[in-house]
Amino acid sequence: MIVTVEKQNWTAMFEYIKASWPTLIRHNPNDVKMLMGLPYPYVVPTCDNADGFTFNEMYYWDSYFVSLGLQHYPQYRDLVIGMTKNMAYMLKRFGMIPNSSRYSYMSCSQPPLFTRMVWLAYQILVQNNDKTANDFLLEMMNLAEMEHTEVWLGISGNHIRLMHDGLSRYFDVHLDDCLIVVESGWNQTTRCNHNRWRFHLPVCLNSILYKRETDMATAFRLIDQTDRAIKWEVAAKNRLYSMNKLMWNSRQKFFADYDYQKLRRNPEPSLAMFHTMWAGLATREQANAMVENWLPQFEHRGGLVTTLKEQKDCQFAWPNGWAPLQILVVDGLEYYGFKEEANRIRTKWLNMCAQTLTQTGKMWDTYNVVESNGNADPGIYGRLPGYGWTWASCDYFYHQLHK
Repeated sequence: MIVTVEKQNWTAMFEYIKASWPTLIRHNPNDVKMLMGLPYPYVVPTCDNADGFTFNEMYYWDSYFVSLGLQHYPQYRDLVIGMTKNMAYMLKRFGMIPNSSRYSYMSCSQPPLFTRMVWLAYQILVQNNDKTANDFLLEMMNLAEMEHTEVWLGISGNHIRLMHDGLSRYFDVHLDDCLIVVESGWNQTTRCNHNRWRFHLPVCLNSILYKRETDMATAFRLIDQTDRAIKWEVAAKNRLYSMNKLMWNSRQKFFADYDYQKLRRNPEPSLAMFHTMWAGLATREQANAMVENWLPQFEHRGGLVTTLKEQKDCQFAWPNGWAPLQILVVDGLEYYGFKEEANRIRTKWLNMCAQTLTQTGKMWDTYNVVESNGNADPGIYGRLPGYGWTWASCDYFYHQLHK
C-alpha cells in the first residue's frame, strides 16, 4: 500500500545544518602522534566528544556520504576534491585507505567507496571547466585499480579478502571478527551470525566491488584506454555471475550474505540486499521482487530499519536507521524507477530528522525509525550527536526531491 507522507517545515533544520558544517572541518597536514597528516582539509564525523574521545581523523566511507551533501554548497566543492585527494595520498603512502586517518585504525579499511568519490570530484572539475579533469580521473582510477587488485582482491599478507568463487570478504589483520565487522561499517549487527564475519562473503561489499569495476571500466573508456576498460567489464560480469549463483535466494527473493565455510546463504535479510540495486547489478525481476516483498518490511514511520531482527546493544539492527543506508537504498530505488517509493522514504527521513532536532536540539548518528523518534538503541559505543553524514543525507535528499 502506498502511503502519502506530507512534508513538514524543514527550514529550521537546514539553517542548523548550514551553520554547523564549519564545525566539522579540520586541516592537519603533519603527523601528530597517532593522527596522520593529510595534505587537504577534511570533514570529521562530529565535533561532540564521545566519552572524552574527540574525532579529529577523516573516515573512509563517511567521507563519501558527507560529500554527497557538500557537493550542493559552492563553497565546499573544493573540500570534496580535497578529501578525494586525501584518499589518494593514503593509498600512495600506505598501499590502502585505512578505516580512518589514525594509525591505530590501520588494521582494516572501510566499505571501499573511493571510485564513487572520484566521480563526484571529477564531475565538480568538469562543471568548473577545469582542463585537468581527465588527468585527475586517470590518476585517481590508476590508484583505484591498485587498491582494488592488491587490497580487495588480495590473497596474502595483510589483505586476505578474495576467498571464494571470485567474491571477497571484509578483513582485519588480527583475524578478529569484532574488528572485521568494523571494516564493514556495520559495527554491532545481527548479520553474519554475529561472530562469523570472516567466513561470510557480504552482499554489500561485493555490490560495492561490482560498482567499482563498472566505474573503472567507464572511466577507462572515457579516456580511451579500451583494453583496461574491457578487463574491468569482464571482472564485473564474472562477479555478477557468482553473486547470482551464490547470493540470490530464489525462494525468498532477496540477495543474502554467503557463508563460504558452510556453503550456504545466510537466511537473515537486511538492508544490504538493496546494495545490489544501488550498484545496478540486480535484474529488473529481482529488483521488483525485493521491492514488493521486502521494502514494506523495512520501511517504517521514520525511514528504513537496518535489519528485521532486534538484539539489545546492537546499533546496526532493528529498530535503528542510519543515514548512509537510507542513501544507498533510495539511490537504488531511484535507479530502477521506483521514484514514488524513493521520494516517500526521503520525506519520512527528513521529517523525522527535523522533528528530533526540535525535540532534542540536536541531530544524531542514528535514529529509531520504527517509533520515529530519537530513542535509538545506543549499542556499546553510545549515540553521537552531530552528525556529518546525517546532515549530508538531509541536504542530498532535499536536492533530490527538488531536482
